[in-house]
Order: sequence, then structure tokens, then C-alpha cells
Amino acid sequence: MTGLKPRAEILVLKPSHKAATVERPRQFSVMRKRYFKRAIFLTLMVLCIMIAPGPNTHYESIPGQIDTVHAQTRSFYEGKTVRLIIGPGGGYDYWGRLLARYMAKHIPGNPAVIVQNMPGAGSVIATNYVYNVAKPDGLTVGMPTQQIYMGEFVGNDEVKFQMRKFFWIGSPDRNPVILYMRADAPYKSIHDVINGKERPKCGGTGWESSSLVVALEDAIGAKFELVLGYQEANQVDLAVVRGEVICRDLGLTAHFSREPFLSWHEKGFDRHLLQTGRKRDPRAADTPTIFELMDQYKTTDINRRAVEVLTAGEEFGHPMMAPPGTPIDRVKILREAYLKAMRDPELIAEAQKARWVIEPVSGDELQAVAERIMVQPPQVVEQVKKILRVK
Repeated sequence: MTGLKPRAEILVLKPSHKAATVERPRQFSVMRKRYFKRAIFLTLMVLCIMIAPGPNTHYESIPGQIDTVHAQTRSFYEGKTVRLIIGPGGGYDYWGRLLARYMAKHIPGNPAVIVQNMPGAGSVIATNYVYNVAKPDGLTVGMPTQQIYMGEFVGNDEVKFQMRKFFWIGSPDRNPVILYMRADAPYKSIHDVINGKERPKCGGTGWESSSLVVALEDAIGAKFELVLGYQEANQVDLAVVRGEVICRDLGLTAHFSREPFLSWHEKGFDRHLLQTGRKRDPRAADTPTIFELMDQYKTTDINRRAVEVLTAGEEFGHPMMAPPGTPIDRVKILREAYLKAMRDPELIAEAQKARWVIEPVSGDELQAVAERIMVQPPQVVEQVKKILRVK
């Protein structure tokens, strides 16, 4: 071994003049033990390196432990500004502005969080920007519509992003859709529509926003006549009041939190035919879910999966995401700050005052939804395209 002296052998002549024997010095025995200990130490070090967790390993917080990642992130965010790009208005703008105020409190370093509205093309413009233009440094996040995945799913040329590559931060709620109808219509339940001879007229802004109504024909045999082309969602509600149409589907949270629906409920103006959640929402406890109805009417696998795709928006709720390539440690910080904001008593009080229901969805859960929904057999993709009238 380099740097070591060769081992010495000493001849010791015995007085009897017998053949010489060889004796190893005591120093050699000590050196051999030392090398052996070093070998054991090096072996243990190699084993520790081999079994050490990788850079993507997630740890649970240990009270009192110094989190160097948080310390580094604190120094990064301190004095910086985080931009929240919001595509749609309405409830998305409400949640975005509320979260911007409270996330700023819970991101280490307390950066400013500002809202930038970027409307157009059903959130596609905003989402394209977050994916392709925004620097992936943890200082830009986006909030698109819950249906943003549909464009990519059906191959819309305007879509320049991939849902599965975003880092999803979280959602304040799940936002199932409810199908309502004027109470003076002759249909008392969805079963009356299925068994009726005439198609009730439902209003909408376009095929995508009314996809659930269209899907019901193949899924459970409920046939509707669609009247499309209204410029804004509230125009559809006005059309219901005027009697131009008698039904519409929209987000359940909006339907139970704002006018004119609150007044409608007091007056008994409307009734509810179905909702899209996996379980019944307490606010519409007597309204069946589409999944209950598909079980009852024995919907085929292809049509069931098509409905699952079309209604997946309720699982996204009011989602927030970060661009691909954002450093993992900053994604973690943003996700933690998001959940802390959702547990903030002051935020909860504001949301409750506005009649918004809080049911936080984690970034990991949203990531799983994107993975599940965006990978479908060709037959399901074609069925969804058929429903949406996409060639």
C-alpha cells in the first residue's frame, strides 16, 4: 500500500544454533488491527451512502428540527413578489385574491403576493403563459378554470401545455356541478326527463360548458335540447327566468352562495335534478349524484369513463399550479403555505361569511387527478370528442 514501509522480518538466532526462525515484530500486529478497523469504517460509510434517501424523498416535520430547506427558501422569498395569474373571473377571482393575502403570511420570508388577471379563451391564454412564458422560479403561480384540462384532452390546437407536467399547489374546495330546473316545469326528477316524450330546453354558453347535459343521453338516457350561444353565464340564468330555457348546469358552490339563486331557493323557484360529486353534497342532500344514476341505469364502461372525464373539473375545484421546472423545495413551500392559509381562522371566517365551503384539496391529490384523467383509452377520448362535437 502506497506510503507504508515494507514489513520487516527479523532473524533471531537461538543459542542452540538450530535453524533460524522468523518472528514478526509486535508493531505489525498493531498495524494490522488498525487497517482492519479502517476497512470496517469505510465499508459502513459506503453502506450509509447506498441506503441514504434521494433528493426527492419527502420527510415529515420533526418538532425542533432545523429545516435548512425552509431557511434557504426564506432567504429566497424575502423581499420578493409572487404573481398569481388568474384566468377566469367569478369564484376563481374571489378565491385567488383571498389566498393571495393569506399565503403571503405563510410563505417563509413573507413576500408580497399580487393578483394579475389574464382572461380569455376559457383560461387557455393564462395557462399557456404560466406553462411557457413565466420563469419557473417559484415566483409565478396560476389559477385556471376547473375545466382547463379539456382542451388538451380533445387536442385543441390553442393549448400549449400539458396538465401532468404542472406542479399542482392545491384547491380550496371541490366544486361539483348541479343541474337545476324551474320548479314549474313538468319534470319533477331526472327520471321524468328519462321517461318523458319531449326534451326539456337547457341553456349554456357552449358545448364544453354544457358537456354534462349532453353526456346524460348516452350515460343514462336523459335527453335535453340545448340552446347555446349565451355570452355570459348570468345570461343563461336570466334566460331561465324569462322562460327561454328551463334548466342549466353550473357549479354547486355558486348556486348555493350568491344571487339570484339564494332568492330562488327562498321562493321555491327551482328544483335540482342531479349533481356530479362522488357523494351527495350536504347542501343538496336530496339530489342524486350522476354516479348513483349510472349504477342504477347500468351505464357502459366507455360512457361511464367519459362522464368521469367530463366531470373531473369538480375534483380540481379552484386549482392553483406552478410551472414545470419549478425547484422542488419551492413547490413544497408553496404547498405548505397554501394549506396553512386554508387553515387560517381569519380566512375561514371570511369564506364562511361569503357562503363559500372550504374543503381543501392538496397538491398531491390534484397531481393524482391529472394523472388519472389525462391517460384514457382511445375509445374514451373519441366518446368525449363526440359529446363535445369535436372532430
